[in-house]
Amino acid sequence: MEVHPPEHPIHSARDFFLHFFTITIGLLIALGLEGLVEAAHHRHLLHQAETNLRLEFAENRKQLAFDEQQLHGTEGLLADDLALLAEARGHQASSGGLKFNCDWNGMQTAAWDTARDTGALALMPYDRALQYSNIYGQQTTVNDQATIYFHKVAVIPATLQGGRKLSDLNTADIDTMITNTQQAMVEAKLLGDLCHSLDVLYDDAGSKL
Repeated sequence: MEVHPPEHPIHSARDFFLHFFTITIGLLIALGLEGLVEAAHHRHLLHQAETNLRLEFAENRKQLAFDEQQLHGTEGLLADDLALLAEARGHQASSGGLKFNCDWNGMQTAAWDTARDTGALALMPYDRALQYSNIYGQQTTVNDQATIYFHKVAVIPATLQGGRKLSDLNTADIDTMITNTQQAMVEAKLLGDLCHSLDVLYDDAGSKL
């Protein structure tokens, strides 16, 4: 924005005030146009952020439902493994094999990260931004717990490395596997509880976002 000096000398107070009035009107128009452009940019930024967040919210909700099904199946496998390990420790013949299938994809945060980094969150009503913040905070907690759970499951078959079978293990090895399986089941239970809390947040937000 530039202010130019008058093209002709000012000879009277009338000329001065006319020039001053012209400059003032020009500045007000320029500022008003700049404000309109900025307001339009903010509206577009907020609309795009909310559209992306709603889409990501829907996808994350579907993903969580799928992950919970996978978790429930894995908990069943861990319970079966624990029973087989108990049989092996008691020197009983086992008719089954250990299974360590574990699947989890987790929730995404791209839309949330973008909304935060672009300043769109500051343009949202406070209660809506807070609701999104609570949801994504819980999603992070769930994803972090899923990582811990994965690591616990991955440790269980460590004693079977090198092609060893359950029948090749001594009592100490079996006890280690039993302990690791129990720990994995504890982490799976905690993960399930955290998922349930996230489900509650999803249900509460479903009709509002």
